Amino acid sequence: MSQTIAIAGAGGLGKHIVDAILEDGKHKLIVLSRGTNQELADRGVEVRTVDYSSVESLTKGVEGVNVIISFITEVTETGSQFNLYHAAVAARVKRFIPSEWAMDVQKYDDKPALYEYKRKFRHFLADQDKIEYTLVCNGLFMNYLLPAGTKKYLQDVDINISIEKRTATVPGTGNQPLVMTMAEDISKAVVWLIDSPKSWPKYTYIKGSVTSWNELIKYGEEVTGEKFDVSYVPIETLQSNYEAAAASGNPLMKFYAEIGVLYATPGVLDLPNNEDPSLFEGIRFTQVKELIDNTYKK
Repeated sequence: MSQTIAIAGAGGLGKHIVDAILEDGKHKLIVLSRGTNQELADRGVEVRTVDYSSVESLTKGVEGVNVIISFITEVTETGSQFNLYHAAVAARVKRFIPSEWAMDVQKYDDKPALYEYKRKFRHFLADQDKIEYTLVCNGLFMNYLLPAGTKKYLQDVDINISIEKRTATVPGTGNQPLVMTMAEDISKAVVWLIDSPKSWPKYTYIKGSVTSWNELIKYGEEVTGEKFDVSYVPIETLQSNYEAAAASGNPLMKFYAEIGVLYATPGVLDLPNNEDPSLFEGIRFTQVKELIDNTYKK
């Protein structure tokens, strides 16, 4: 059944999902934007200019929409997602995917601290019954293993290992489970969710490939034929770094130091299986060894 999908914040992963919806071809796509976007308009996407501080503006922006997918990020709390929710209810939108797209927020609801605005919105959603929603958790983007400048819509991000540079700074022991999922595969899974007539679970796990820091190093060395420059940072050191960053009063320093502790903590970068094993039937998820082979094999 054809539906009308609105994307709020079509950058990074949002652009990948734009691609997937357009390629699927079944649904009408609208992008909510603070300004014009000729690139998307040229691809046949309806771009609606909205003011995220105004529920009235957002309500007009989501008129006729069935599903909203949000990628809103906030350094300071502006209430944009709350406004988007109230607009969705006013416009009788049926389904809402809020901005999550990372770790298991069911198990680690209060981390990292900088994402307090997401936690507040999750709790708000849990207490309402006006719109169906699901919290999507997908681990780290596997695209970060690609060489610099080749990640398409995603920025180059330091995730402790660079196969391109043959280096790794490993948090903790390096044996803790780590889920990585390609942005392209996440996008296919989101289209699958949109198409599914089943009720959405509260938490949706898009689990591409399970690996570890040490396994990534092993794969990288095997494929490139080169020894990596590897160092290990004990979790105690990372915790001390976090305490110093927290005392500095700099929120970004505190955030990155907290990420270091989380990356070293067993379980934090893992994801459980979905309660419904039929979720995402028919999707083949890229595996890390496959990506490394295809990208770095000489």
